[in-house]
Amino acid sequence: MVFETIREMIVQCLGCEPERVTPDTIILEDLECGAGELGDVLLALEGEFGVTVPDELPLERMTVAELVRLVEEAE
Repeated sequence: MVFETIREMIVQCLGCEPERVTPDTIILEDLECGAGELGDVLLALEGEFGVTVPDELPLERMTVAELVRLVEEAE
């Protein structure tokens, strides 16, 4: 359920096709989005789940699975 919600948020923020968003998707690289667009995704994540992404996570290699794990560990 968390994955599906995050996928919908990514699709909505980035305007990409849902089938491009898998757990192994590297958001910046595979979806060809910029840092600002990733920021939009992270803000939506914060608003939906009340979690923040720690500064030590390497955003340039962040996968969808890492976002899911972040949310699940915060619950």
